[in-house]
Amino acid sequence: MLGFGWPCRVWVSAGCRSGFNMTAPTPVRIISKPGIKRDGTLLEGDEYKDGQWCRFSRRALPRKIAGYKSITSQLPEKVYGMDAYFFGGINYLHLGSESFLEQIQSDQFGNPGAQNDRTPAGFAVNANNLWQFDTFYNTASGQTVLVANGSPNLAEITSLTETPIYYGDVNAATPLVASGMDPVSGGVVAVSPYLIGYGNFGRIDVSAINNVTTAPNSAFVSDQKIVKGLPLRNGSGGPAMILWSMSELIVATYNAALLAGIPFNFNTISSDTSVLSSSAIVEFDGIYYWPEVDHFSMFNGIVRELPNTQNLDFFFKNLNFQYRQKVFAIKVQAACEIWWCFPFGSSTECNHAVIYNTQLGVWYDTPLPDLGRTSGTSPRTFNKPYMTDLDETETGFTLWQHETGLDKNQNGQITPIRSYFKTTEMSPLVAPQPKDKALGVSLVEPDFGQTGDLTLTVYQRANATLSQSASVPKVVPAVVTTPDTQLVYLKENARLLAFQIESNTPGGDYYLGHTLAHIEETDGRYSS
Repeated sequence: MLGFGWPCRVWVSAGCRSGFNMTAPTPVRIISKPGIKRDGTLLEGDEYKDGQWCRFSRRALPRKIAGYKSITSQLPEKVYGMDAYFFGGINYLHLGSESFLEQIQSDQFGNPGAQNDRTPAGFAVNANNLWQFDTFYNTASGQTVLVANGSPNLAEITSLTETPIYYGDVNAATPLVASGMDPVSGGVVAVSPYLIGYGNFGRIDVSAINNVTTAPNSAFVSDQKIVKGLPLRNGSGGPAMILWSMSELIVATYNAALLAGIPFNFNTISSDTSVLSSSAIVEFDGIYYWPEVDHFSMFNGIVRELPNTQNLDFFFKNLNFQYRQKVFAIKVQAACEIWWCFPFGSSTECNHAVIYNTQLGVWYDTPLPDLGRTSGTSPRTFNKPYMTDLDETETGFTLWQHETGLDKNQNGQITPIRSYFKTTEMSPLVAPQPKDKALGVSLVEPDFGQTGDLTLTVYQRANATLSQSASVPKVVPAVVTTPDTQLVYLKENARLLAFQIESNTPGGDYYLGHTLAHIEETDGRYSS
């Protein structure tokens, strides 16, 4: 769709009602519906059709995603699981890998501090170790502690191997030690004042109140392995949690009358759900979102499918399902986004992301930077997501602070980030009163909030069976110096036309405004 509104493909004066009827070039706004539609054909649907490192603002207009800055490039191994905790002006990031548990300290601006090895003594090295973390107040030390479990679940979500739960003061630099909790295969979640371990055959271990040094009480709430737990708001008071088994969604609520044993009632909300990856479940503004094995779901009191008509097929068709457990989710709260990072095509690591915008209810996607990302976390304190990469430098792998600046900033070396969006196709063929005509484009009147030069490319084809061909890119300068640079002059003609706007300069940025293309009806060829 190109036009002043979304009900039709093109809005040119009365064109929305009567189709094209132009004897001279007429201004048409370059705009499509928000989201990037990958499913279906190029000619079907009114959303944008392509994009990279591009998001949609609260005004439903495309804009560049912000940049990312390295905190350290000295991670010894690829990271699979991370946590962030802010204390005393310092961000304590803990990152788990096959052999190590590393602590990286930084401030809110991404300036690095100390790096400490907190690997527990006797930790079982395994290339498939996937970590889960939480923080918990422990009365034994009088401190907030980091609780960690690294189990070999990366290659197989149903792995039965149980490993210890470790803990240690979250702001300490010393190795974690084994807790009094039993080993688990699933992971851990804190629902104050209790720490919960979970895993095989639906087993739930509940700690003593604010104490991880003693043995837990246990219960079996499913016949399937439990792979993820998160805290849940409890309207009746007391702690509560939501648990995902391989086939069920279970809610646990506090019951003071059960203090002699496990003080929770367990209620199976759904016995017909699935989980694609234990790292892909995320809570956003009190609603829980996750991919199942064939669609996306949400829970806001009831389980229902999360609508996705834009890239559902694209995601599942291109997901390397063998590496499903590497799929992970992060939140970009300021942009109302959930990112699901996944291995695309033959990749064995996450190199692409599908993004759900919770405010607009639309989907889009982007390749991930460089070779991809392996893990991420989204602390709210400073509203900066963190991710780790696959590019091994001479000193190790890199921890990145995203939503920072406009470029890739690795140890002060600045590299521009390519960002673009492409509109849906405009044509008299898809107007409310279709005509077998072509469109000629003579000029574009830019209206962008931009930093750095942009380029504008027109994509054209004679009919829907052909591939799009690109015009010579035209520069949209950030600084207008002559009358000729105020407008973008074109001479393109086709039955199907689309526009692509791109930024690829250091410090480059943009958001779309009321940009106009001057078009007129022409005669066009059926084929080429």
